[in-house]
Amino acid sequence: MSAPPAPDTAAGSPVVYVVDDDPGMRETVTEILARAGITAKSFASGASVLAPNGAGRPDLAVVDQRLPDITGIDLSDRLKTQDPDLAVILLTGYASADNAIAAVGLVDDYLTKPVPPDGLVRSVRAGVERTQLRRQNRQLIARLQEMNRSLEATVAERTRELQDAHRRALEDQAIRERLQAQAEREALENRLHRSQRMESLGQLAGGVAHDFNNLLSVILTCAGFVAEETAGHQSVQDDVERIRGAAERAAQLTRQLLIFGRGEKTMPQVLDLNAVVADIQSLLARSIGEHVKLVVRPAASLPAICADKGHIEQVLINLAVNARDAMPDGGTLTIQPGVAYLDEEYTRLHPGISPGKYVELSVGDTGTGMSPEVAARIFEPFFTTKPLGKGTGLGLATVHGIVTEAGGSLSVHSELGRGTTFRAFFPMAEEQASTGPAPAAALAPTGQGQTILIVEDEPDVLAVTIRMLRRNNYSVLEAATASQALSLAADHDINLLLTDLVMPQTSGLELASRIQQLRPETPVLFMSGYSPDDLGAHRALEEGAALLHKPFTEQALLETVHAVIAKPEH
Repeated sequence: MSAPPAPDTAAGSPVVYVVDDDPGMRETVTEILARAGITAKSFASGASVLAPNGAGRPDLAVVDQRLPDITGIDLSDRLKTQDPDLAVILLTGYASADNAIAAVGLVDDYLTKPVPPDGLVRSVRAGVERTQLRRQNRQLIARLQEMNRSLEATVAERTRELQDAHRRALEDQAIRERLQAQAEREALENRLHRSQRMESLGQLAGGVAHDFNNLLSVILTCAGFVAEETAGHQSVQDDVERIRGAAERAAQLTRQLLIFGRGEKTMPQVLDLNAVVADIQSLLARSIGEHVKLVVRPAASLPAICADKGHIEQVLINLAVNARDAMPDGGTLTIQPGVAYLDEEYTRLHPGISPGKYVELSVGDTGTGMSPEVAARIFEPFFTTKPLGKGTGLGLATVHGIVTEAGGSLSVHSELGRGTTFRAFFPMAEEQASTGPAPAAALAPTGQGQTILIVEDEPDVLAVTIRMLRRNNYSVLEAATASQALSLAADHDINLLLTDLVMPQTSGLELASRIQQLRPETPVLFMSGYSPDDLGAHRALEEGAALLHKPFTEQALLETVHAVIAKPEH
């Protein structure tokens, strides 16, 4: 096999072939690369590049898709047939899905005109590095193959060195495998790291939510006890209400964490956007910091929307944090609900939505703004302009997914140096959101002396749950472990098993199964601070079991206990 022609370089500078039938485009690309210290040679057709006397061996080819004598994709194929190690960038002003699909696996990058100079230079340098790495790998592999042949001859001639030669051959094989994988390793590692970060986030969200919801259950319940015992002490009552309010907001934040990390199912409800913004306004103010001024302009008259409240809050949080990062030196964040009419021109540019009247949520900042090229990609998952470690590229993708899932549309307008405004449009709900006071809750049903076996490994949660049940006329047997629970179930008649779903040694599902083997008619009520989409809770719900989410109030506990005990099948 003859050696390939020597690289066509000048004083070590990489050489790039620019193939484009547009003289102006060739001149522009050549000048951009020259300023970056990269030598470029231009060609007006595919034939001039493929000619036998064609100018040596380049380090990269930048190929226009539309050439007078051949398509850019076919030319890329021909160039790689001549030099399999050559990196090729396909440059086109007529981007299409068919071209992009055809280019997969053939070209190293796919750019659409007009290409920003810095973007072109980055892509070219990356392509040159790929070519050089492939050539180095090929040379190293050839040397290793020669070495391997030499080792084989040595082994044949010197049998006494067979063991050592075999060891070296294995080492050489490992080196060859590492070298062959090196061209793809970086991309695979990046995808793996992203996947691991998302998996870790999901695990962290579930674990934090579980522990945090246990704490919130104790806080909310004890706050209720204090409120009862200090009736008439207004200052204490005020403090208790503040504790309750903070705990309830913390529970909402925990749910948002589950939404983001675990993909919790949506729970649409009729919402007033003015009220949603007002509820989360203080949290937003803390999230953006004192250097950013928050301005909220509620609409005078606003139709309701039908959406998951936690998801809408997540939209506001993500957009506010994104705006904060765009205003490092301070600025103004403006949130304004309203009504907008989307015409046919808008809906033509945003498929999936029909012309008509919509409820609008506008979030604008006075920050650094974005270029059109960046604005066109901001909703892509994992796309981010932030430094490594400062952003995942998921915030705006999550916002886009939430708005779309609610049947709406999301648009962005941005100018460099003049800020960015996001506008989310939601379909109007058929009914109006309730703005009056919530109806008074009915008194929770009390017990009639029924015996409840409660199993909970968190001592504080166990203590407050027992107190709530006993003071409402239930007899309670308590256990912190599965073995204690099984012993109690064997010695006592019980009307209900109330057990945590996730415990250190034996799961609530397994415990319930073992107790029902002893007492088949015993109803079961599970408690959990995890998301209902976690494996254990999901299985329990599929089997028709009842689930009480932490944190729960005394009212919710009593109502659920009463309903499970009173089921006809029990």
